[in-house]
Amino acid sequence: MRGVRRVALGIAFSFFVLSLGLVYWQVVRSDTLLENPANRRLILMESRVTRGGIFDRNGEIIAQTQTIKGKKVRVYPQGEMYEPTLGYSSVQLGASGLEGTLANWLMGIKNATATQTVQQLFSLPRQGDDVVLTLDSHLQSVAYNALKGKMGAAIAIDPQTGEVLALVSQPGFDPTNLESHWKDIINQTRERPLENRAFSLFPPGSIMKVVTSAALFRSGINTTDLYNCTGSTVINGQVIPEQDDKAHGWVNYNMALADSCNTYFATFGVQAGDKSFLSAAKGFGFGQKIPFELNVPLSQITNAAKVPDSLSINLLAASAFGQGEVLVTPFQMALITAGIANHGVIMTPHIVERVLDPSQNVQFEQQPQPWLTALSKEEADKITSAMITAVTDGTASPGALPDVQVAAKTGSAEPGGNQTTHAWYIAFAPAATPRIAVAVFVEHGGTGGGAAAPIARQIMQEALARK
Repeated sequence: MRGVRRVALGIAFSFFVLSLGLVYWQVVRSDTLLENPANRRLILMESRVTRGGIFDRNGEIIAQTQTIKGKKVRVYPQGEMYEPTLGYSSVQLGASGLEGTLANWLMGIKNATATQTVQQLFSLPRQGDDVVLTLDSHLQSVAYNALKGKMGAAIAIDPQTGEVLALVSQPGFDPTNLESHWKDIINQTRERPLENRAFSLFPPGSIMKVVTSAALFRSGINTTDLYNCTGSTVINGQVIPEQDDKAHGWVNYNMALADSCNTYFATFGVQAGDKSFLSAAKGFGFGQKIPFELNVPLSQITNAAKVPDSLSINLLAASAFGQGEVLVTPFQMALITAGIANHGVIMTPHIVERVLDPSQNVQFEQQPQPWLTALSKEEADKITSAMITAVTDGTASPGALPDVQVAAKTGSAEPGGNQTTHAWYIAFAPAATPRIAVAVFVEHGGTGGGAAAPIARQIMQEALARK
């Protein structure tokens, strides 16, 4: 009898634990489960919920649900211009991009109004919330058309607020009638249209020198001293070449950044030491989760650890000019550029401006918040000065604008193997009172000045004209 009693108590206890688990997940954590974009209930709910619209900052429709021949249809008036950032919502394919991560608002689940709560409780038809983005369709269009035909990404940010004004990845895809051409999309293995290149990791090349600059300043190196660039140097048995083995001659820090001198930054990066370099990288957000509405992979210094405790001399020398094992997302580089423009403070990036309920009452409105202080104002000013020199008298001159002072840096990153270099260009303008910061990446595009700078110039020109 005692054994039977123990078995009965064990079974009763198991049912009790299971009941607690059901209560926890069905009641306490029900909203968390429902808001997860992987939860197909969100998609299935759309038979009775009209998904809210997505609009740009000027009220232009980006995505909207319409009833066509008695059937709800998700309409994307801009075609592929916002893809893959915008993503899609499909009963068959699920949800991705902003359509997925913002589903809790769009379906009227998050911070639901009293009416929405009652409608949800009784499974009644209801209207979701509208989401207004910080994106500017005019700026997005310029970036999209300038990048079209290439593989790459372009990001524009307001450095003072962290608002993402344009976010383009190419190639993209048309989300209209997605199911019918889904196989064609996933079979494009080279173009990878579903991949958001703004959030993909690539070697940064010479644009990394703006990060290394902070390490030089903090280690006490006199950046006014002259260094003789002969076209290459040897550090601990490792040959550090200049692009095309070009000898820059005698350069100080300003001219080394303007001319994109690898040997200068490798030499003084090693002299500054790995602790100083790694601290500077971490201060710019390497190895840290970016607080953003979409998932952005962590940028890294090494493969073993995103930001390790130490670096070998050879790896430090290569990392100082953006090679070695350094990988960064174009989005991260846009934030770094915006931080330099904003006197060293990187604002928390955001793409949602506000959320409106079905009666157009404001449910949520984003407020600018600092994320990281990467530089002191003095350090930011020094880098800005060198980036201005890069435009007026260096490799970044193709991004210059008439009657506007631009601060910029080029990058041509070696992807490994016998492949064409990736082209980078980071910039902000006007240099003294920045209103726009951009990062442009062209995969296997060649030089930053040749492939990426003209795109950045068009984006900045449009942004400054509009504001």
